[in-house]
Amino acid sequence: MVLPLMAIVAGCGTSGAASEPTVTIGYENAPDPESVAIEQNFFQKTMHAHVVLKYFSSGPDALTSLASGSLDFMTTLGNPPTAAAIARGVPLKVVWAMERYTTAEGLVVKNGSHIHSLQNLEGKTVALVSGSTSPFELDTALAMHHLPVSSVQINNMSPPDMVAAWKTGRIDAAYVWAPFLNEMQQDDGHILIYDQDQVDKAPIFNLAVVNAHFAAKNPQLVDEFVKAEEDGVKFFYQHPTKSFEDIAKLNGISPAEARSQAAGLSFTTLAQELTPRRLGTASTVKDSLVTRSLTSAAQWLKQTGQISSVPPNLSQYVDPSYCETVYHQEHQG
Repeated sequence: MVLPLMAIVAGCGTSGAASEPTVTIGYENAPDPESVAIEQNFFQKTMHAHVVLKYFSSGPDALTSLASGSLDFMTTLGNPPTAAAIARGVPLKVVWAMERYTTAEGLVVKNGSHIHSLQNLEGKTVALVSGSTSPFELDTALAMHHLPVSSVQINNMSPPDMVAAWKTGRIDAAYVWAPFLNEMQQDDGHILIYDQDQVDKAPIFNLAVVNAHFAAKNPQLVDEFVKAEEDGVKFFYQHPTKSFEDIAKLNGISPAEARSQAAGLSFTTLAQELTPRRLGTASTVKDSLVTRSLTSAAQWLKQTGQISSVPPNLSQYVDPSYCETVYHQEHQG
């Protein structure tokens, strides 16, 4: 996902008739329970609104739309792009931590390249997508091993171009996500590190955010959005075979590929959202892993000159109250 460069315009969601507002939800393809929620029409069934689902191939257009108010929700956002959007004034709240990357993103190196450790990357070229989660993860890994980022040559290219360059021998290593990671691994490669190897330093989440102005005016619709996300997770675990068929259909892959790609992600139930390893609660959000993920991402963005300053108190942009409301509604009495 690419970091946005945009003019920030505050706004709120569009609406139709007073009895049925129009709610626009943006999404990117991912092998996760949200794909199930989309295919099962849970957003339309749960939200008291006319729901419009809008596909985005990357983050910039989506975050521009979110800032202007033409998009009410955006999902599948990594924490570096989310932190960058906050720093640039996009009015947003994180309301659902969809999944954390474990083995779905990592550094793949070609067999025979003599790269057996991070130290062996010195002087080598690593392909990655600038502005995505990958440079954040690679920089963090190098720093953890006391290696200067300048010791590695970075080649910015799209994931499909990486695969082509890999096949022709033009690159020996790439930091990228599934399915491109898996494709290069299967084509005479091996994984040197995964995102999960540095979860406490640089955890990577796919997040769902809402336009803050829309949320202030429509808290019940945000509750219903969270409920639809939860329904997708429940269905995923209760009906795995059908779920992988749904994921495959939305993402244009086979069910077997869907199952393989999903194995590299750690999905989140509603109860887990309210733990310190995800959003936390009103009393623990300041130290939750999602807040820490935004903070570490913002610090890296500042260090690399992509934002001018780290926003103070990033926990104010993480709002577990909607998850708390839905949880209490389901467990009352």
